[in-house]
Amino acid sequence: MDTTGYIALSRQIALERHMTTIANNIANASTSGYRAEHTLFEPFLEQAGEPRQVAFVQDVGLYRDLTPGPIAQTGNPLDLAIDGEGYLTVQTPDGERYTRGGHLGLDASGQVVDAQGNPVLDEGGSPITVPSEESQLTVGEDGTLTGASGPIAKLQLVTFGNEEAMTREGGGLYASAEVPRPATGRLVQGALEGSNTVPVLEMTNLMATVRAFQGVQQLVDAQDELDRNAIQHLVSVTS
Repeated sequence: MDTTGYIALSRQIALERHMTTIANNIANASTSGYRAEHTLFEPFLEQAGEPRQVAFVQDVGLYRDLTPGPIAQTGNPLDLAIDGEGYLTVQTPDGERYTRGGHLGLDASGQVVDAQGNPVLDEGGSPITVPSEESQLTVGEDGTLTGASGPIAKLQLVTFGNEEAMTREGGGLYASAEVPRPATGRLVQGALEGSNTVPVLEMTNLMATVRAFQGVQQLVDAQDELDRNAIQHLVSVTS
């Protein structure tokens, strides 16, 4: 494969991954607490004989848009939106994970769980169990869960020094190698934070990426046609 082919291939590989990222953003446009991700591109220079250099395309990573999503009222007392910084802490089979998805509920044993059934932890790192006789649950801005007979527990709300370094996992969960610290955000009961994805912009980006991919393919086809014509010309000359 010649230099043009290698450059085109590097561009198409990067665009394919970019399309996957955009598609994931669109798929999560209605996911509570979802933060959109975007591809970071950089050129990679390679020496191609003195004094020329050629630039290959690299998608060196993803960066996360930390802009808060819109908060919408639901009326469900165990729906919690985080206004400001912070993540709820949940216990999973792989350890503690963090989420901004506040669609909570109670399981059969009365534990407070997230949408995937993971126990939500209190500020001491323990699961929260609501006694069966409790009713009229309220959650204060500081995360204090209260029933008719008084306070039950206080939800753990944490943040990290470098949120973009957090690893996204399935179900709206994140993992982090950093030690969590208390967050300054407040909880809004009866509401959910929406995704910060803007579907119209993502669809526009997707169409632009598809056109760019097609443009690169046209370049490959044109180069292939030039090579074919050159070979045919050489054959005709030598014969």
